[in-house]
Amino acid sequence: MQQTPEIPTQSTSSISSIVNSINRRVRILEERHSNIQRKTEVIEDNIISNHKVVSEDIKKINSDIKEMKRDFEDIKDNMRRLIKEVGSRAKKEDVDVIQKYIDLWNPTNFVTNRELDKAVKRIISEK
Repeated sequence: MQQTPEIPTQSTSSISSIVNSINRRVRILEERHSNIQRKTEVIEDNIISNHKVVSEDIKKINSDIKEMKRDFEDIKDNMRRLIKEVGSRAKKEDVDVIQKYIDLWNPTNFVTNRELDKAVKRIISEK
């Protein structure tokens, strides 16, 4: 028959304490790992949510920029039309020439058709 060798009690208690210590350390490491995983998940969720918010903000900004470009083009078109219209207006020199002709002809002394008809009828009736 075989006999099992006897292990000294001191060595078994030492091994037991070592195993217990290793077991505690492994549990601590597992807990730390679990905490790190949770923190990583929270960080990933925050990054995803922040990315969505930033993407929406960028879309809004791009939309605003497009609208501002359209408004700017409208303003440029209006300015071009205004410049053309101002260019087609009479200049001061032209107005001065017309004023001289008006002063020379003095249209306030002109007779209207009605006044002429009345004057002619009056002259004819006087004869």
